[in-house]
Amino acid sequence: MQKMTKRQIQAINTKNNIYTIAINLMEKKGYDNITIEEICKKAGVSVGTFYHYFKSKYDIFIEIYTKADDYFYNNVANNLKEHNTLDKIIEYFDHYATYNTTCGIDTMKQLYNPNNKMFIKHGRFMQTVLQDIIKKGQEKNEICIDMTPEKVTEYLFIVARGVVYDWCLHDGQYDLNEAMNTFMKHLIVTFKS
Repeated sequence: MQKMTKRQIQAINTKNNIYTIAINLMEKKGYDNITIEEICKKAGVSVGTFYHYFKSKYDIFIEIYTKADDYFYNNVANNLKEHNTLDKIIEYFDHYATYNTTCGIDTMKQLYNPNNKMFIKHGRFMQTVLQDIIKKGQEKNEICIDMTPEKVTEYLFIVARGVVYDWCLHDGQYDLNEAMNTFMKHLIVTFKS
């Protein structure tokens, strides 16, 4: 692997700084209430620098999901320990809950609104990792085959998003991992072969 130059490192740091400042402002004021100019002022960069890294303010939203997809692709996909498919799906959603908790309640409250269509965008790594688990479970006859892996994934994520939304409504006052585990254990039996 080729060593990065100082300029490349600086570029990564600048982009990360803009992103972090934007997230902090979004958590405090709400996505719709912040401007690119405000992000730039807080980050100590020009508006032109912002546009060098992000096409629009919405690209900050996209970056949130890109980071989540990268996490599931690089850290979750090949590191699930459970052998049984149903248990593996529960373990997967434990990672999902942990990731949401790590992002923080304030960020999650900003993301969980009906105008945010990134949750239902098809082809994201977060979805394809789960679809692969389900497909393999169907091949091993551990998951019913009357629904496609994509449809099972859709159902599971509808419930998972509902659990996270409820957690947001309660200001993160309960253990998200515990709640996710309970809901998934009850739901997953409906997909058992």
